Amino acid sequence: MNTLTINWPDSINEQTFLQQYWQQKPLLIPQAFPSFDNPLDPNELAGLACDDDANSRFMQRVQGNEWRMCGGPLSDDFFDDISGHEWSLLVSDVEKLLPDFRSYLQPFRFLPDWRIDDLMISYAPVGGSVGAHVDQYDVFLLQADGVREWRIENTPRVGHQPSISTSISLLADFKADTTMHLSAGDMLYLPPGYAHHGIATEEPCMTWSIGFRAPSAEEMLPSVLRYLCDSPDDSLTTRFTDPKRLATDNPGHIDKRDISKLRDLLRTALSAEDTALDLCIGRYLTESLNDETEELTEPVSWKTLSPQLKGDGILICNSLVKFATMEVDSAGTSADSKHKTASTTRLLVNSDAYDCTEHLGTSLCNSRQCRASDIQTEQDRQTVVELFNRQHLLIDNQTDH
Repeated sequence: MNTLTINWPDSINEQTFLQQYWQQKPLLIPQAFPSFDNPLDPNELAGLACDDDANSRFMQRVQGNEWRMCGGPLSDDFFDDISGHEWSLLVSDVEKLLPDFRSYLQPFRFLPDWRIDDLMISYAPVGGSVGAHVDQYDVFLLQADGVREWRIENTPRVGHQPSISTSISLLADFKADTTMHLSAGDMLYLPPGYAHHGIATEEPCMTWSIGFRAPSAEEMLPSVLRYLCDSPDDSLTTRFTDPKRLATDNPGHIDKRDISKLRDLLRTALSAEDTALDLCIGRYLTESLNDETEELTEPVSWKTLSPQLKGDGILICNSLVKFATMEVDSAGTSADSKHKTASTTRLLVNSDAYDCTEHLGTSLCNSRQCRASDIQTEQDRQTVVELFNRQHLLIDNQTDH
């Protein structure tokens, strides 16, 4: 597949887009990808929706604002029973199910990988839709086939609460201000909060949605607190003490002084050093809900693995696994890391932390592959072997690199 680049409108490039549109206002990008050739047909998408690992949904209007949603994996019999035309099939995380599709995310990597959530592909017959709704994340809507009419409200809904209860926030009070029609290759960017309604017109259509995650404190806290509790910090194990306290005549009452001491205990525990908190956040950002990889039943050593990397041998990142790097402070590494070294780069893989050379970490995260020449130290070799044995790294069997 040829490398895709976004064909921005005149006077707009990646930097001006970020400064003038990103999280601020919608942008229509006509022929963002001229002559876009959709590699996935509707039957293949339906087959993908039946995959046990697929995150798929079927949305159908019953009447008025009443919708039914069926979550996947779906079955062949399910599709045999579909009637009507006001429905849509959606499959999320396509780049994880079909690793070659990860290359379609490359044009959007002027934003950091941790911000990119997934590639979702939807199919709808003429008249098909998922209803008017609002998302709390940024999204690029690329038309892959057919024509889709997009109706948009020009003012974002701040603090929106859905008026109809489904897995997406369907709206009963949607009133469009703008209508546009996207053909294959056209793309629409929508910031969070902008209500929109997409309807297939003229012919069945497929739309690709590149969504961007924007975690809230509510979403981060459970994982970050869990990772903080995993760290060897004395402040987390310090217990409440109350020597020389006075006898109470109201045993059912929680005294303000006790509350104050407990509050201080919690605040001390939560005031972790920035380096420790940074690592917990990094671990959260690389959590994977799709990873069901199992360790090799017969682990290999570097001596066994290295011959497979001679010549054009390449290790590639498992498509289900998240990789990222973080800077390590000059004092060295923390006890949370799998391996300790004087390296300046920490490699995060599905919420586990490793240390490696900057060169190896950059190669794994930016190109999602590495060659023998990228593995420079004994520490690198240990990290690569462990990742291979956990099947986070795989041998690339393709001959054309």
